[in-house]
Amino acid sequence: MASFRRQDPVDRPGSRSGVVLVSLALLMLVLITGAVAEDGPKLSVERLSEEASVAWESGAVTVGLELLDQGIQDNPDASVLHKLRGDILSTVRDPKEAVQAYDRALAAEPTAVDVHWAKWGLLVRWGRAHEAIAELQSIARIEVTNPLIHWRLALELRKVDRLEESLESYKRAVELMPDLLGWRLALARSKFDVLDYVGADADLQYVLQHVTPGSPLELPAKNQLAQLYESMDRGRRFKRVLTPDATADQLKEWASLRSDAWKLFEAGQYKEVEPVYRKLLDLNPSDPIATYQLGLTLMQLDRCEEAVDVFGNMSNLNPKEDDYADTLYRMGQCYVELERWEEAFMHFQILYDAAVEFEEANKGIALPAGTRVLAKDKIARWLEKVRPHVPELVQQKAEEAKREKELRARAPVLTEEAFFAKAIEKVKPQKTLETGVAIAGRDADFSWFRYVIPAGKVVRDDFPTGAHEFMPLNPGDTFPITQSEIYLVFRLLSDSLETVPLAARCSPETREMTEDPQATVQDRVMTTLNDRSGYFLLTAPESGWTPGHYRCGLFAGEQASAYSYVDEVRFRIAQSR
Repeated sequence: MASFRRQDPVDRPGSRSGVVLVSLALLMLVLITGAVAEDGPKLSVERLSEEASVAWESGAVTVGLELLDQGIQDNPDASVLHKLRGDILSTVRDPKEAVQAYDRALAAEPTAVDVHWAKWGLLVRWGRAHEAIAELQSIARIEVTNPLIHWRLALELRKVDRLEESLESYKRAVELMPDLLGWRLALARSKFDVLDYVGADADLQYVLQHVTPGSPLELPAKNQLAQLYESMDRGRRFKRVLTPDATADQLKEWASLRSDAWKLFEAGQYKEVEPVYRKLLDLNPSDPIATYQLGLTLMQLDRCEEAVDVFGNMSNLNPKEDDYADTLYRMGQCYVELERWEEAFMHFQILYDAAVEFEEANKGIALPAGTRVLAKDKIARWLEKVRPHVPELVQQKAEEAKREKELRARAPVLTEEAFFAKAIEKVKPQKTLETGVAIAGRDADFSWFRYVIPAGKVVRDDFPTGAHEFMPLNPGDTFPITQSEIYLVFRLLSDSLETVPLAARCSPETREMTEDPQATVQDRVMTTLNDRSGYFLLTAPESGWTPGHYRCGLFAGEQASAYSYVDEVRFRIAQSR
């Protein structure tokens, strides 16, 4: 297991061998060798690339570019030379020319994945989010069976609110890695955000059915399921107000109509108010109050068949609990009017059971003034009216009640000590989240980082002000098993205003997101005042990299825990060809 490392301050640049620095002696040497080479024979593409790289890495950027320009003049279709030229330009604050160089490299070799990754990394640093996504889409079309490219594409699409496209990428990633249950939680969240509640429920149930009891994923899956059915959050695409294309005049009309409708309803002018409520729902189909009031209006007009259909839409509109309970009550009344006795019985029985449960749970408790409660006696009278018409359902309910009573009677009586122990257990805190699953399935499109890019090398650019920026070279999501060092190059969302410890901890990704301490590699850095970028250095374990997918948790704070977990990034190690 690799030990933590401290990122070097600006005045100690030489302690990390992967950072390219300027050396005056080497600069002079390259200038001399470059001048000699002008009169020599033409070099091969490989030799030109090697010489230009040596010049660049020695700080002689101009010499490197001149060598490449000469080589490109002789070999205009040499993709490797165009790519190297783009790499150099990307580190000297000339992103536009660098992108053009990468485009020429891709024109010569359209399926050069390393060039696509290099262009993507530059576009990300340049802040061109949609163009960077287009590069990821190009890579996804080339590396169709690479799950990580589909995963990253899904994340980047979410960041720019292209949720429907993001969902398709999540689906593809999960298809390629169906055993990773943590990925399926993210898929469920993606479905939830586009209001596919049925699909989200199916994925969450799948995770809960296949997860090992006590697994780190069990609690996040249960929390997400509770959010699906109990939370006021209904997903990103849920609109509680008028549709986005509503005009200012429509907004004014909607506000005015709500007031007019209420006045008409209170005055009992039901025929006049019906078209007003329908107009309100045309303007805003997700208005639960207008839906409820239209249902009541239709009941007053003795049109229960239509009222039941309107009330049936309430469950999709996220109404308040008391409004929903009243809706069930009104539907039960309508079913009695329509002599649909079975449906009436089911609605009133649900309300009656809820009233009994509430009464037992709050026995002896003084409720706050104004608390709305279900009228158990009133519901019971309606049940008495319905029961003669549904003897089979009444018998079934009686048998269920009898079985429950027998089960309670057979249950052992707890001693006083056991009773108190059970009560204390219930008030204990929930099991804490495991570190690795802290953001599993969460809407975690926020972070300390503007980007985190895995790369084979890193370059430091020093500004005249004394500030500096670290830039990734050879970015990607796949590295050979022989890779000795992997850099996670990051840019903070804003300049650091204080000293903050950051840490990265990477381990092979498992089915249930558990971590193997023996296979974990990690690094720690310290941001200082005005730092805007940095990198984590992951050194290969003593036993070498294990082929497979790696997940890196990123932490902000003194301790690496679920509560300091701020983001994650993935890469994979492949067998050398």
